[in-house]
Amino acid sequence: MRPDYFTARVRQFHDCERAFYFDLLRSTSYRLIIEVGCSCCRLIGVKNHDSDYLGIDINPSCARRLRDMNGAVVRCEANKFFKRARLINEIMRRYDGAVLCILPFNFLGTMDAPMEFLARVCQMPFDLALSLFSTSETATAARLEYYKLCGINVQAVVRTDDYVRLDCLNGFQALAFNPGVLTRRISAYGFRLNDAKYSDVCNFLHFKRERSKVFRREAYEAS
Repeated sequence: MRPDYFTARVRQFHDCERAFYFDLLRSTSYRLIIEVGCSCCRLIGVKNHDSDYLGIDINPSCARRLRDMNGAVVRCEANKFFKRARLINEIMRRYDGAVLCILPFNFLGTMDAPMEFLARVCQMPFDLALSLFSTSETATAARLEYYKLCGINVQAVVRTDDYVRLDCLNGFQALAFNPGVLTRRISAYGFRLNDAKYSDVCNFLHFKRERSKVFRREAYEAS
C-alpha cells in the first residue's frame, strides 16, 4: 500500500471503508477486531472504545503495543498467523467468541493463492469482513492508475465472470473479485452474509458464522 500515491478513487475506497466499518462496529458487539494486513493500523480508529484491536502485518509501521487504543500489532505473515491453533483458541476463549476478522483494502486480491488463503481463513471460528475493489471498468481504471503511480507496470488485464486480474511485469497478480462468487464460497463454510455495500469502485461484505457450524475447540486443535 502506497498512501502517497492514492488517487481520488483510491481515497474514495478508504473513505467508504471507514464509513462501512464504523457503522458495522456500532451495530454489533465485537470485543476484538483483527485487521489482517493492517499496515498503518488504519482501521483502529473506527472500533468502539471498549473493544480491543489486533493488527497482523508482515512489516507493520506501528509500535507493537498501542495501549492508548487498546491495541497491539503482531509482526507475522498472514498464512502463518492462521496456522497458530493455540493462539486462535486463546483468542476465542479470552473474547468469548466475539471476534471479527477483517481483510481490508482488497487484501485478499493481492494474496498469493487467494482462494487457498480464503479457505484457511474460513476455517477460523471468527466472523469475517472483506473490503474489495469492484470488478467494474471504473474500479479497474482506478487500480491501473494507482499501480502506475506506484511504479508497477501492468502488462495485461484479464476479465472473467469471477474476477478482474491485473498481470504485472514483475510477476505480481492483483485481483478484484465478483462479490457474488465470494459470497457463495464463504457461505459454503457455514457463514451467512449479514451486511453488504456495493459501489462502482469498492464492495464490502460482512459474514457471521452460523452458531451451529462453529468449530469446537477440540476439533480445531485436532486439525
